[in-house]
Amino acid sequence: MEIQEITLPSSKRLVYVEIERKQMKTCRLKVFPDQTIKLSTPKSAPVEWIRNFLEEKSAWIEAKWDKFSKTTGYAATAEIRNGMSIKLLGEDLIFSVAHCDKNVVYKEGKIIHVCSKDINNQDYLFALFEKWWRKESLVILSAEMERLYPIIRKYEIAYPKIALRKMKTLWGSCSVQRGIVTFNLYLVKAKPACIEYVVLHELVHFIYPNHSKLFYDFLSIHMPDWKERKKILDQDVVHGL
Repeated sequence: MEIQEITLPSSKRLVYVEIERKQMKTCRLKVFPDQTIKLSTPKSAPVEWIRNFLEEKSAWIEAKWDKFSKTTGYAATAEIRNGMSIKLLGEDLIFSVAHCDKNVVYKEGKIIHVCSKDINNQDYLFALFEKWWRKESLVILSAEMERLYPIIRKYEIAYPKIALRKMKTLWGSCSVQRGIVTFNLYLVKAKPACIEYVVLHELVHFIYPNHSKLFYDFLSIHMPDWKERKKILDQDVVHGL
């Protein structure tokens, strides 16, 4: 496969385009949610023509690139189609979309099967997937909450309720008065150790509502490596959160 370099006009960022030559009469350019750029062209297309075409489309490429870079992290995936990968508990899983008489989503090994009566309707597929994702998230986070709750139970704190919400700037939040912990809907993309950090962080707030020295001292006693876990979460899992 050929690779062509182009410079995006506004940011001056150098990016790489995968060139795939096929038996086709026209070309097809696409920027994928993982920011991969692919150009399918007729086999006879000259290299110089490809270079000029990509330069003409550089502004369009940059707009798509920026759109996906901003959504990376706080969305589970930008598109549901065969071969698209997402993360769950830090592992890459692959979508398998199929036309079925019943609408259902289920996980089988490393595959997330999305079965729908209308596989061409992304809004509908997202609705199906998000319902499944919320259910999986609640199972994962509830199990982690039950495991860590004993740390604060000795302080006569009632078992908190769990809520899920799409959040762009927070991993979690808690309402001490209402007894509710709200988690980022896409937190379960992270590795278990990172999820454990967020759950414990929010639980400790029921003892220390602010980020005081006492809060961090308590957190450090029960999780000495919390800074490393947070760093992984912020830098490698959900950029900008």
